[in-house]
Amino acid sequence: MKNISFFIVGVLLLSGCVPALIAAGLVTGYSLSNASAMGNVKSEYRVLWDVCSDVLEDMEAEVLLVRESQGMIKARISDHNITVKINTISSDSQRLKVSARRNFLPKPQMAQKVFLKIVEDL
Repeated sequence: MKNISFFIVGVLLLSGCVPALIAAGLVTGYSLSNASAMGNVKSEYRVLWDVCSDVLEDMEAEVLLVRESQGMIKARISDHNITVKINTISSDSQRLKVSARRNFLPKPQMAQKVFLKIVEDL
C-alpha cells in the first residue's frame, strides 16, 4: 500500500501539480485538458493582458496575432503554436486559457508551462 502512495505522490510531483498548488491563491478551478490549461484568475483584465504579453516576450515567442478586444494572442514558441485566451468573468476575475499544439498534435505540458508562468508572474 505504501508503494502505491509513493507512486501517486511521485506522479503528482513530476506532473507539475506542485506549481499549481503554489499558485492556488491566484487561481481557482485550474484544469489541464488534452491541449490546454485553463483556470479562473483573480486579476483585472488589463493587468492579466500585460502579464501575458510580457511572459510571451520573456519566452522569446514570435507573436503571430494580437486581438486585445477579443482577449486573444497567438504565438509560436520553438515549433509550438500557442494560443492565449482571456475571458472576463467579472471586473476582478478572468478566465485564462492557454492552448499548445505542435505539428497539429496537442501539447498539454507546454500549455501548462506557459499558463503557470503567467500565474507566477501575476
